[in-house]
Amino acid sequence: MSVASTTQNFPRNGHNYHTYNQNPNHDRPRPPPLATNGAPPLPSGRPYNPAPKTTKSVGHTVSYAQQQVGASVTKGMLEAYNECKATVERIAAQCRAKNRKFRDVEFDLENDSHRCLHNLMDSNIFLTSDVRRVPAIFENPVFYSGTPKSAEIVQGAVEDCYLVSALSTMTSVDRLIKNLCVARDEEVGIYGFLFYRDCYWVPVIIDDLLFTRVPKYEQLSVGEKELYHFEKDKYNSTARKGADTLYFARPTSKGETWVPLVEKAYAKVHGDYASVMFGRTCDAIEDMTGYIPHPHLHRHFGVSNLLLSKDILDRDKFWHEELVKANQDRLFGCWFKTLDGNRSGVKNATVDGLVGNLSHSIVKAVEIKGKRFVVLRDPWGEAGWEGPWSDGSKEWTKEWLEILPELGHSFGGSGQFVMEYSDFLNIWQEIQRTIIFDDSWVMSSQWLHISQPFPEMKSFSFGDLSFTFSLPAASPVIIVLTKYNTRYFKDIQGPSIWNLDFVVAKEGETEPLAESSYSFFYTRGVSVELDLEAGNYVVLARLDPAPVREKDYFKKGLANGWDRRKLARTLTQRAKGQSIASSSCPQYLPNSASTILGSDNVKADKATIDAVKTYAGEVKPGESITVTTTTTTTTVVAKNPSKRDEPAYRNSGGGRGGSRGNNYNSNNINNITAGPPMMNGYTTTTAQPPMEPGWAGPRSPATPLPPPPPQSPQYDMGPYSGGGGLMPPPPMDLGGPGMPPPGAMGASDVLEDDNSIVVGLKVYTKMTAPSVITGRLRTMPVGGAA
Repeated sequence: MSVASTTQNFPRNGHNYHTYNQNPNHDRPRPPPLATNGAPPLPSGRPYNPAPKTTKSVGHTVSYAQQQVGASVTKGMLEAYNECKATVERIAAQCRAKNRKFRDVEFDLENDSHRCLHNLMDSNIFLTSDVRRVPAIFENPVFYSGTPKSAEIVQGAVEDCYLVSALSTMTSVDRLIKNLCVARDEEVGIYGFLFYRDCYWVPVIIDDLLFTRVPKYEQLSVGEKELYHFEKDKYNSTARKGADTLYFARPTSKGETWVPLVEKAYAKVHGDYASVMFGRTCDAIEDMTGYIPHPHLHRHFGVSNLLLSKDILDRDKFWHEELVKANQDRLFGCWFKTLDGNRSGVKNATVDGLVGNLSHSIVKAVEIKGKRFVVLRDPWGEAGWEGPWSDGSKEWTKEWLEILPELGHSFGGSGQFVMEYSDFLNIWQEIQRTIIFDDSWVMSSQWLHISQPFPEMKSFSFGDLSFTFSLPAASPVIIVLTKYNTRYFKDIQGPSIWNLDFVVAKEGETEPLAESSYSFFYTRGVSVELDLEAGNYVVLARLDPAPVREKDYFKKGLANGWDRRKLARTLTQRAKGQSIASSSCPQYLPNSASTILGSDNVKADKATIDAVKTYAGEVKPGESITVTTTTTTTTVVAKNPSKRDEPAYRNSGGGRGGSRGNNYNSNNINNITAGPPMMNGYTTTTAQPPMEPGWAGPRSPATPLPPPPPQSPQYDMGPYSGGGGLMPPPPMDLGGPGMPPPGAMGASDVLEDDNSIVVGLKVYTKMTAPSVITGRLRTMPVGGAA
């Protein structure tokens, strides 16, 4: 849904006007221009007598581009699933007709390896040797066997232990991995996956080409060839075969291919392998569990938060209510920070053999013979634990060796080890938990875009933004406040990083019901779990920005040689991410081929072809034919239904899920349907009156804009004010009075003044009580402090 609604401080038809209306079909009267001191008389002829200065509160409520109510979630999942499956089948059929294997030109490891490996900041960190297809690497490849060995995964050259741990953890819930790949044709070499991004599903298609660390025989030195007795066939059949030749993550189970292929798809959706370095296991699980495998199967999606082991009040309660449920309806990972070696002089010191800053997955928690054990797995495939109950330790007497089958453990396994519960809590600093929902749950969401000057000094208090959600019936509820996923464009995410927290209260009450879970700057989202009665509830958020880059980092990056081709793709991902809250610069939002093929521009081309056929015979050398096609622009203010949840498709004009329902111009196939209107080809937020509720798109040329008054009513949003405009300024807005269109400016100017974040509220409830959410940016009195 891509509309905007506002609350103004002037009356409408003699009444106070307040709306949260997604389908207005009326024009709101504008207030008369205000004069300033020394200004000429108003149009009425009366002299201007300034009234005493007063402080007025001006409200500002916006319904943004991506609002989901519980019932819509299933539809979005099904559409993404069906699209991915249909795409795989279509491409596979085309490849078979051409007698070709599939090659993914969007992520070509062989001929475009640098762009697939590196991002803007990390441009020279991987040195691969070769690229080979899955059948050339594995003797008898199988995608996934589902045996206990499937969980034994080894991290490769990219530092993505969090992702490896997430994949290993997910094998404990068999259905998660089996349904991760939507469709595949292993003979053709094509695989389709779904990943969850913010509030919609992203289909990802890849081929079966993989990076290897073993070069071709011809690249070996003479000494290396001598090791194989100068026998090329022997070298190819031994050194160049098997999972151990892979450059990135690999399974230990013989012949399984799912690990490197999932990692490749995860790298592609985020742009490259360098962009998936470092992260949190719980975030990766969320990215891979927000999907639906089939309309007739259960759907599963996850919500994550972190727990600090030092903060657990009742260890027995945590054991019984949380940890023993590991890999049933919740998944766990754990981590501790690398020790400071300044005093000891030891760099990267281990704790009883365990390495810091390395995400581990929890396999099982079980109580046997009065002792509580936790079984864990190391992402490097090497069990580093050297404390009590490590493999071969003195605790493993004959009596206790008998429990190994019950633990599901054997000595010498790839990275798996056993700890006692007390040691587990004492060593691991952070426990990451992801709850896996079944199909009795639904989600609603609403997103807001916040921008503030850089640097900005502001009070640290709740209410920077607020949401209100309504429950039609009593239900268990999980409330999640989350930042949008910046991993897709982390090199240009802005000069600040942001931390979030919130309180929730019942409408009309002054005391909060609960506070959100612990968070810090690296935490994507915070949450709280409650049982709530029917009614309205208010969520007050608090934002804590921390500058981590210079304001002109973008300009300096270009000056230092950023790859412009790579930057263009990164800007596209940034525009997609921010479009869930408001429109970004249209030139960075892509159109799908099907959207363009279904547009009126293509239909107009047919009329041109017919005209050329008719008159082309009369054209002499040096002459030309001009065909003018006249189209009509019709503005209809209405609810904008969408066939797709993905904002990039929803916001691109025409075709499926385009903007035809709002303001359809048959000459405009890239009409953005949320955010400030387009003026003279570029966006502007200050050179025009406020938008009407629900209005999107340009005014008719026959209806010129009135000149802006000297002092028009301002919607002051405190630290998020974009200079008095109605909406928060779009993240890459180049508009404003006297500003040239984007094409006239250098790319280095695009992000220099952007210090923004997109924040969303997700409310998970039982399907009997889907919630409806509205959001509000901070309200500031005109001429006064909050």
